Amino acid sequence: MDVSKVGLAVVGDEVLLGEVDDENIHLIGKEIGRIGADLILALILPDDYDSMVRHLSWMKGELDWVVITGGIGTTHDDRTREVVSKVTGRPLREDPRAVRFLENRLGGPVPENLGVLAMIPEGAELIENPEKSAQAFLIENLIVFPGIPRLVESMLGVLEEKLTGRPVGKREIFSGRRESEIAPRVAEVQACHPGVRIGSYPVTRESDYRVKLVIRSRDFKALDKAEKQLRAMIPV
Repeated sequence: MDVSKVGLAVVGDEVLLGEVDDENIHLIGKEIGRIGADLILALILPDDYDSMVRHLSWMKGELDWVVITGGIGTTHDDRTREVVSKVTGRPLREDPRAVRFLENRLGGPVPENLGVLAMIPEGAELIENPEKSAQAFLIENLIVFPGIPRLVESMLGVLEEKLTGRPVGKREIFSGRRESEIAPRVAEVQACHPGVRIGSYPVTRESDYRVKLVIRSRDFKALDKAEKQLRAMIPV
C-alpha cells in the first residue's frame, strides 16, 4: 500500500502573529500519524491572496494531499475559497447542497451576508459535519476545513477515508544523562539503522529524566534492533 504524502496549511494572520494559539496542527498531525500517512510539512500562511496562491499551488503539485484550515468564513479576509478556486482552476458556484445545509441550519432562507458560505468550487465534494454548524469541502487533492479546532476535530473522519498509510511503530527510552552526553551514541545507532528515525527531546518539566528518545519505523524488526542497541548503549 502506498503511503500518502500530506501537507498542512493553517491560514490566518491571527495564527501567524501569535494572537491565537493554533490547535489544528496538533489535531491533524496526530490523526495523520494514526492513519500511518506521512505529514511532510506544515505551513502557517497569512491572509494574503498572492502568498496563499503561491504556496498552495506548490504544495498541491508536490504532495498527494493538502489539508487546509481556516479562511472559509464570511469576513473580508477569508480568502481560502477564492484561492482554492484559482489553484484548481474551478470557478466558485453557489452549491445547492450547501444552500440546503444553510437553510436547514438557519430555519429559513439564507441572508445575503451568509451567501458566501454556499459558494463552493465547481465539482467539489462536501464533507459531512456531524455538528451541522459549518461546512468543509474537498476538491482534487485539497481538503478544506474551517479554522475552529472543535469543528475540524468533528470532520477528521474524511482523512481516514482519503489518505493511505502503513502503521508506524514507536518506542520510547528515557535517560537521566544530559542530551549532549548521549548524543554521540544516539548518532551511532542512527547511522546503523537508516530505516529508523530517532528523535532526542530534552525533558524540561520536573522529572527524574533529562532526555526522552523516540524511535519510529515501519520496519518493526529494524525498530526492535535499534531499540535494543540504544538500551544497551544509553545509560538510564
